[in-house]
Amino acid sequence: MDQEYFSQKKVLINRLANSGINISPKSIEIILKMDNPLIKTDLIIEEMNINPTFNGHLTLDVIQRISNEEIQRVLKRENIKIKCNEKTEYKENNLKIDKVNIPASIKKEVKNSLNTQNSISIPQRKKPMTIDPLPAKRQHSKIKQFESTKSSLSFKPIAKDYEFEYKILKDPNGKLFTNGNFDDFYEMTVDKYNSLRELMRKRTEVLSATNIEKINRLSNNAEVSTMGLIKSIRLTKNQNYLLILEDLTGEVNVLIKKNNEDLDELKKTERIVNDQMIYVEGVYNPSNSKGKGIIFANNFTKIDIPTNFQTNKAKEPLAVALISDTHIGSKEFEETLFNKFIQFLNGKVGDNKVRKLAGKIKYLVINGDLIDGIGVYPNQNEDLLISDIYKQYDKATEFIKEVPEYIKIFYVSGNHEPVRNAIARPAVPKKYCKGLADLGVKFLGNPSLISTHGVNTLIFHGESMHDLNMSVPDLDIKKPTETMKELLICRHLAPVYGGKTQIAPTSKDWLVIDTIPDIFHTGHLHINGFSRYRNVNLINSGCFQGQTDFMRSFGIDPTIGIVPVIELDSLKSSSLDFKKQL
Repeated sequence: MDQEYFSQKKVLINRLANSGINISPKSIEIILKMDNPLIKTDLIIEEMNINPTFNGHLTLDVIQRISNEEIQRVLKRENIKIKCNEKTEYKENNLKIDKVNIPASIKKEVKNSLNTQNSISIPQRKKPMTIDPLPAKRQHSKIKQFESTKSSLSFKPIAKDYEFEYKILKDPNGKLFTNGNFDDFYEMTVDKYNSLRELMRKRTEVLSATNIEKINRLSNNAEVSTMGLIKSIRLTKNQNYLLILEDLTGEVNVLIKKNNEDLDELKKTERIVNDQMIYVEGVYNPSNSKGKGIIFANNFTKIDIPTNFQTNKAKEPLAVALISDTHIGSKEFEETLFNKFIQFLNGKVGDNKVRKLAGKIKYLVINGDLIDGIGVYPNQNEDLLISDIYKQYDKATEFIKEVPEYIKIFYVSGNHEPVRNAIARPAVPKKYCKGLADLGVKFLGNPSLISTHGVNTLIFHGESMHDLNMSVPDLDIKKPTETMKELLICRHLAPVYGGKTQIAPTSKDWLVIDTIPDIFHTGHLHINGFSRYRNVNLINSGCFQGQTDFMRSFGIDPTIGIVPVIELDSLKSSSLDFKKQL
């Protein structure tokens, strides 16, 4: 057999595998004998996707019952006759494309219903195979349909033609061991210092920096340069900044004057925070009135992102959708808008442009707070529609199983999930949400870094952003991307230690941004936002939860039902507002 035959056979098997379909060897041979076998395969997959009784085994018997007239003509032309031992032979020679155990209850349902085409409009996920982990009463879809006035428009998702190509570059799950004693805190601080120091030393101007111990030995005034973590900050009576800077060898006082004439320099100075690493150049005076040396700074620098940073882009015309804070189980969960989002993913909403974008989506990131949880804040039970954590996840699974099977889902834990509150945070234990695990959802810790077709996305729920907003006067919860920008400049996801943000003392500091992302995705604040900083895309994905009394007490007016979609081949961003007609 020629190379083209084997090439077509490989593509055919991959397409079926990506759709969660097993196929018998004889069925493969029959399809390859047809005209345009790959097109026929797509027609078969399309019909199987909308048939709820199909059990995932594509035998000649199943092919013979497919309603498509063109396929039936080909079968008639080939004079295909189904042998009675086809199913037995299938069990012995089945190509193990996707190893899934089919429950006996599902097998019993596979009868003669393939004679007619079922009219269900949303295909169910089949990766792994569509084995509904929910109770029988929830096996039939309850997702409300949002057919637009242009529902006759075709939907041909290009993402279906591509295989998953992703890597988990950084994930703290399973690596967060700590006893919570002094040594753990010390080791984490040392690791933070060393990691940030290595990042700072990539700046060419800091190569001359010396350690603080050597500076403190000087007996005369001298020009010096050094770097370290800020131990404390206070304003002098002249409104200048007096810092204590420390490294592993000692500490030194640093005076930074406010430059009210240069607004950019003033903003940079006003945004200095505790525990941040900076590089300082200035004149060291070995003794002041208190008998301690001090550096009068001429210039200081934060680690930051290089000005010439170039992002990675995918070769494939695919996209990623970014959501967070759905809070399923809350009385304020916007179920109608979330239903509409699910329908968008299935090509059931919007005009040709919107559906074309939907068809590019290969990945979906859920950045924490998928469910509302239990006992997260005082009197939360008054805000709950579902007060059982397992039932909240059951409800979430009802929605997620309607996401097309060719979309890979990543789920990062937030502060409402049933895991510890301190960050870095482990992934949600699968015992709470087995239904999601059965659907092939990838569970990740917080924060995580993933690569999809070569594009790196840093996923961080965003707990520390409140502390940073309170530490810096001009940062505002209504402008989340400004806060995200500061995190990138600090190259740390929780630069201020303490405050309301709980940080777990692990030997490795998982919150250091050691790899510059192409996309930086946060949630938590419930405010949608998008901007770019030195080519990095900054996305806060908003929420699907209306304002609760708890939010109102903090002055949070959420932006609801806005979903960012990033095209991986261009990093172009689109924001889809599901409150509006798309």
